[in-house]
Amino acid sequence: MNANPETLLEVKNLVKSFGKLQVLKGVSLNVQKGDIIAIIGPSGCGKSTFIRHLNLLEKPDQGEILFKGKSILGKDVESSRIREQIGMVFQQFNLFKNLNAIENIMLAPVTLGKLSKKEAEEKAIELLERVGLSEYAKHYPSKLSGGQQQRVAIARAMAMNPEILLFDEPTSALDPEMVGEVLKIIRDLANSGMTMLIVTHEMNFARNVSNRVLFFSEGNIREEGSPKELFENPKDERLKDFLAATKH
Repeated sequence: MNANPETLLEVKNLVKSFGKLQVLKGVSLNVQKGDIIAIIGPSGCGKSTFIRHLNLLEKPDQGEILFKGKSILGKDVESSRIREQIGMVFQQFNLFKNLNAIENIMLAPVTLGKLSKKEAEEKAIELLERVGLSEYAKHYPSKLSGGQQQRVAIARAMAMNPEILLFDEPTSALDPEMVGEVLKIIRDLANSGMTMLIVTHEMNFARNVSNRVLFFSEGNIREEGSPKELFENPKDERLKDFLAATKH
């Protein structure tokens, strides 16, 4: 980590309700360049809703989100421009079924005018190689395993050269034997210095790859700290219960 890390993202007092259910209850967080933040917690506690706010897939009822010191919640902010810089990888891959792997990766950079078709194709080939799928460039999603689809989805998010990557439970829709191949790609990204927030149920991965862990419960961050602090010396009673349950 740098001596003076650059703050990329500031979240201040984020509140969100769906009907009468308050899902986020005043969440605040600072993300520094190079942070790898694992977000853990029981199902339904607001983890996924929280990270969906960070690239404007949800809008909060109250609170502020600053990217590089500027609010991204203003009416004049183009959400597509924010998503170029804060990419997202989903639980269910969300690949376009009518496009093959390389076309899925090329689509956004070409559509948004960031790269020419030739440049986008070169970039897509390079990214497919990086995620170990060079020979699957012309395969459609229906011909790829879940793990392969998720690796294409990661390559697609990387094609925009984002400053931050968000992962919403990237392995939970995968068969157990495919989880490792996806976690390896995320680990490689972490080693390359990519700033990432990862909602995950993989406790060993959270422990070994992240530099910070957030424990979410009942719509807020109940405890945060280094993996060592959180996993070896949890203070919050709910976190203690949660970690005990994940060991069985």
